[in-house]
Amino acid sequence: SMEASVPLLDGFDHQIIFEVSNPYISAARANMLRKALDASADIVVFLDHDVSFEPKDLLKLIQTPDPVAAGLYRYKKPGEEEYMGGLDTDADGTVKVRDDGCIKALRVPAGFLKVTREAVAKFAKAYPHLLYGDPLNPSVDLFNHGAHEGVWWGEDYAFARRWTAVGGEFWLLPELQLTHHSDDGTAY
Repeated sequence: SMEASVPLLDGFDHQIIFEVSNPYISAARANMLRKALDASADIVVFLDHDVSFEPKDLLKLIQTPDPVAAGLYRYKKPGEEEYMGGLDTDADGTVKVRDDGCIKALRVPAGFLKVTREAVAKFAKAYPHLLYGDPLNPSVDLFNHGAHEGVWWGEDYAFARRWTAVGGEFWLLPELQLTHHSDDGTAY
């Protein structure tokens, strides 16, 4: 997916950063984020190795004007079409949809996620206890996971909880062709 997307990124200054053999997902994402910020990235896209996408979908994600945007993909559950994430709805259960078709969410998975530099700055200001390293150029643990008020939060939903708590919004791009792959090659 990534290699096929590169020609569509002409006109964008872009780089790819990998984090390999780091068993701590929040640390791996924080390391990649630090490298992206050091390279003066305005937009950081987190792509999980087990999520594939159509090349146009990556471009669509990058061009979405929101500080945080994502695509949904299925859980790795045979026979079920249950998607990760949670939609924001009105009191009557109506999903909130913008004129451009983007759907408002309360939480999203981090495997196809765009975060802007401005969003990182807002998050860092709100959560200084999640900064570490060089005090003049700290790393930001956007995806710090663990227990919160009696519930275990995975890294992506922990980010979502904190982001919405500071007034941030999540917008989902509709009609993306995202596939979540299991270790045995099964596609969901």
